[in-house]
Amino acid sequence: MKKLFRNISLFWVLIISLLLATTLVWQATRWAYTDALNTLIKVGGERMTLYSGTLHEALSRYAYLPYVLSQNIDIKILLKSSFNADLVNDYLQSLNAEAGSDTLYVMSAVGDTLAASNWQDPQTYIGHNYGFRPYFTDAKSKLKGRFFAIGATTGKPGYFMSHSVCDNGQFLGATIAKVDLTPLQDDWHKGGETVLVSDANGVLFLSSREDWKYRTLTQLSENQRTMILAGRQYGAQALELLPLETVEVLAEGQKIVRFDKALYLFLSRPQEDLGWQLHHVAPLAPVQERSQAVMIIGIVLTLLLLALSLYGRERRQKQISRRKAHQAEAIQAMNLRLQAEIAERNRTESVLHETQKELVQAGKLAALGHMAAGIVHELNQPITAIRTQAASGHLLLDRGETGKVRETFSAITRMTEHMASITAQLKTFAHKIPPKRKERVVLQDCLDGALNMTASMFSDFGISLQTEVPAAPVVLSGDQVRIKQVLVNLIRNAVDAMKNSEKKVLQIKVTALPQDVEIVIIDSGIGIDEHNMGELFTPFFTTKDVGEGLGLGLSISYRIITDLDGSIKGKSLDDGGACFTIKLPRIQK
Repeated sequence: MKKLFRNISLFWVLIISLLLATTLVWQATRWAYTDALNTLIKVGGERMTLYSGTLHEALSRYAYLPYVLSQNIDIKILLKSSFNADLVNDYLQSLNAEAGSDTLYVMSAVGDTLAASNWQDPQTYIGHNYGFRPYFTDAKSKLKGRFFAIGATTGKPGYFMSHSVCDNGQFLGATIAKVDLTPLQDDWHKGGETVLVSDANGVLFLSSREDWKYRTLTQLSENQRTMILAGRQYGAQALELLPLETVEVLAEGQKIVRFDKALYLFLSRPQEDLGWQLHHVAPLAPVQERSQAVMIIGIVLTLLLLALSLYGRERRQKQISRRKAHQAEAIQAMNLRLQAEIAERNRTESVLHETQKELVQAGKLAALGHMAAGIVHELNQPITAIRTQAASGHLLLDRGETGKVRETFSAITRMTEHMASITAQLKTFAHKIPPKRKERVVLQDCLDGALNMTASMFSDFGISLQTEVPAAPVVLSGDQVRIKQVLVNLIRNAVDAMKNSEKKVLQIKVTALPQDVEIVIIDSGIGIDEHNMGELFTPFFTTKDVGEGLGLGLSISYRIITDLDGSIKGKSLDDGGACFTIKLPRIQK
């Protein structure tokens, strides 16, 4: 017992140690993951500050150009009289080259391009109307126009800045500077980081990853697509949704996303003066690798400690084994004595088994004799009656009374049917009943049939019947004939038990349980002796006198109920009488 207790204690100590080690490793792994993630977020925020500065610096470098052009006297003359076009073209070309912008051009009050720095290029803007562009409508409203779009003429993307040209409050036209942001994207790409800029509609128009460019972060609505098409902002780009799956939202502008089976830290920062969002995307693989490394180190250390513990335990076990080896010699001598005692016990058990077999055989012979006596008595009366009826039939034939002869043969037929019912019980007991297909059975129908078959017995012996049956049909899965047979057997046994009782009341109660139906049959008879309880369902066991029964009713009922996946129990009541309880599985409607 001490050894068992010691082994159990050691087992639980080992389990608790493993659980504690697992918890510590998990906590360390989680801490490493959180620390690495916070570091990545901090570095990403610093990088976004840098990228935001470079973006604003690239745009502010050219922000003055539209205003300077709007104050040029030659441009105003051009807008008023359409003169000086060549002079303005040369001026725009030289200024554009000096400033480093992409294109400078002048638009009339209706949106026609009158002069442009690219007047010598095959794809010059001159002669084209860009009145549909938002930057022109903003300038017409005396506002500073700011708009990123793909060029409607050249097909090259750029950032358009505009300024209105007015004279005495009258809108004459607009001056526009187009800035190429491709070099900025190239610098981001060379830095090996993923930097994105999206507009108010969530369209990525600047990206260090070419495959993410002109994709959307959210699904565009019909109104958004209509507005983008009206301004021809992105040309023929499909603007498909970028398949970024949000895995976890960390904070405002911070989340973990999955793209192409890989996890990324997705940081966002609004550029409120531009109406854009700046995004920085960093792979989460370094964070995962760090946490995995911590986990592996923790597991290795745990296994190492476990191995050292097992090694120390093994050494202690060897020392114990050496001590026990000395005790084994003394135990061996004891074992020899025990073997001799076991051999003697085996011989005694062999004699006991033979005695038990003889007792079983004697019990079988006693049951066979009891059964034979019952069958002889049961069959003797109908055989005697048949002999008498046959003699009467001869006399009636001699007298020519054919009508009475028919009655005599009918009586003989009923007697043979009675004999057949006696032998049928033996067949039911002796042969295995072939399984039948179970069907839906209404218990109330079976009970009504059984009560109809035994109704004459209640009136003959003055028995009062009390029933408590649900009004709703109780549906079982079984065989209606066999269930009715069980009920008839139990009712007849109850009637036989109450023949000599002063109080003769038979109670039948049916209760519908959630899974089963319970049938309780209670009589006010003589009850069941305690020493007979173990043999209630034994074949050929009966407390009736010879000739009053074969002792097969309860045995057959037990077999039927168990075949239907049910149970049957009997007990004697304290105030007299017996109670039999049947449970059968029911079918839910």
